[in-house]
Amino acid sequence: MTTSLAENDAAGDRKIFSALRQIKAFAKDPDCDCSCTLIIAELLARLVPRQRAAVAQELFMSALRQRTKVGTLLELLKELDQFGPASEIGEVEEAALIFDDVAKQARMGSLLLRAFAANRRDVVDGRQTFIANQAGERRS
Repeated sequence: MTTSLAENDAAGDRKIFSALRQIKAFAKDPDCDCSCTLIIAELLARLVPRQRAAVAQELFMSALRQRTKVGTLLELLKELDQFGPASEIGEVEEAALIFDDVAKQARMGSLLLRAFAANRRDVVDGRQTFIANQAGERRS
C-alpha cells in the first residue's frame, strides 16, 4: 500500500504541530526549569530534518508574537502614572495583574527563543540542503 506525497505531508504537518503544541505546553508550565532544551531536543529528534527546521522556524515566529503581546500589555500600563494613593483598589489590582501577564509572556518568549537557538542548526542545515538540491537540479 502506497501513500501519496500529500498524505505524507499532512502526516508530517501533524507531527510538526504536535511537537509545537508540546513545546509550548511545556514552556507554559510554571514549574519548568531551564532543562527545557533537553526535552525540546528529545521532541525534535522524532522528526525528520525538514520537520525540525519547520518547528525551529515556528519557535522563532512564536517568540516574535510574544514580543507583540508584551508590547500590547505595556501599552495598557501607560496609564499607571495617573494612579496615586487615591486610586481605586480595583485599578491597582488590575495593573498588578497586567504586570504578572507581562512576566509570563516575556518568560514564554525567552523560552521560545532559547529553544530556537538550541535548534537553529536545523534551520540552517535545511536551507543549505535546499540550496544544494536546487544547484544539483540546475546542473543536470
